[in-house]
Amino acid sequence: MPIQKQRENSLIMRSIVVSLIALTWCLASSAFAAGAASNVQVLSVRVDSDGRGIITFVANLGGSPPTCVISAYTASVAVDTNTAGGKSAVATALAAKASGYSVTVYGLGTCSIYGSYVEDMNYMVAQ
Repeated sequence: MPIQKQRENSLIMRSIVVSLIALTWCLASSAFAAGAASNVQVLSVRVDSDGRGIITFVANLGGSPPTCVISAYTASVAVDTNTAGGKSAVATALAAKASGYSVTVYGLGTCSIYGSYVEDMNYMVAQ
């Protein structure tokens, strides 16, 4: 195969690979939409008798909250206190609220813990 033809094939393959990478990135970013808030204070902590809980902040989560979140819970995340992570999240939120410290919180991009209207928490950092 002549060198010119190899270069043309190489450019075509490179274009295809770049296009596939861009498409994958676009699809992944919309599929993993998640809310986030930095340097916010905890407004309230709710834990129900079944172990599900909601942590609410003084400001709405920004970023790209999932479409399952309803307007009443745009400043909240859901946790499951039946798990070690959920218990730790509630403890961190209560400590931050009691001390007046701010937190940074990231949502998971899903609404499976508390029905289909509060974003599940991914992680929280007390500051």
